[in-house]
Amino acid sequence: AIVGLGSVFVSSYGSGLARAGTQFRESGASTYVIRAKEMVDSQRCVNLQGVGSVQAAGALREGKDIYFAAMPSRAVSTFEATPDFWRVLSANTPGAVFLNQPGVWITDTLAQTLGVRPGEKTVLRDGQKLSIAGVFAYPDDGRNRDLGYAVVMPVAFVQDFSQCLIETWPASPEDASLLLSSLKINQSTGAGGEIPTPQQLNTSLGRAFNAANSWDTLLRLAVGLSAIAGFVIGFVWIFSRRLVLSSNLHCGIDRLTLLLISLAETSIVLIFSLITWLPFGWFAAAFGAAPDALVSFGAGLRTFLAGSGGFVFGVVLGINRVKESHLFRYFKNR
Repeated sequence: AIVGLGSVFVSSYGSGLARAGTQFRESGASTYVIRAKEMVDSQRCVNLQGVGSVQAAGALREGKDIYFAAMPSRAVSTFEATPDFWRVLSANTPGAVFLNQPGVWITDTLAQTLGVRPGEKTVLRDGQKLSIAGVFAYPDDGRNRDLGYAVVMPVAFVQDFSQCLIETWPASPEDASLLLSSLKINQSTGAGGEIPTPQQLNTSLGRAFNAANSWDTLLRLAVGLSAIAGFVIGFVWIFSRRLVLSSNLHCGIDRLTLLLISLAETSIVLIFSLITWLPFGWFAAAFGAAPDALVSFGAGLRTFLAGSGGFVFGVVLGINRVKESHLFRYFKNR
């Protein structure tokens, strides 16, 4: 119960951490952007992918407004993006759907208004047809609202983009400075000689995902305490039976046989405990459809096995501490 509950806590903590990390990432808090009108080199921006903790990178610039036939009086903002910009959108927009085909990407609110889905076409006010290659969510959760109700058009690589966005994971504010390398040579300063500053796309959840820093510390502490708890339980379990065990030695049972009998009893305890713990550990790890449930479950299992190892060690040490010569003292102090 002691070791099992501790292991369930570790799995549950890992599960909660994974859900919080997903929320942090999907809110755009792990995405950073630098804005410098017509100063972003798109190729340099895209090349940031894979550097440090950067998982995705893409360049963006404003395009001309367009009008859909379904709402001819309302202008819809458009943005031109590098072809792989969908990777950035996928990282911080839950439920994003992108097809490997020519077309534009639109927000889910705009798709709902137009009544279209990925793979379909919609008509503009001037009669032109526009293929929908992807739909992404862009909720109003504190993030920058540039793409809140917009159309993103992938275009060929050119140099005069106005924004470079990178998605980092684990979130690293230090790697945000890499955005400065996407600016054009000899044009790294804007009006007044000021250098553009990388900014977090969504600051509502803090600058960094600090909760992840406590995971390794917690896991080491849990494994250590579990091993200690298992050792104490195993030693106390054997030493509380010292009179019977000493009597067995006095009756002629050798110490090795006594140890093997105790280890057989120990294995029954451990197997029963493991079978009991498994469903609780998995439930704690996968609760709330948490991502990386196997990682959280593995951490809990590691904690449980540490306690089991300590338990076996306590049993072995306890057997070695039982002396036949102390039988009378055990009997007198029973």
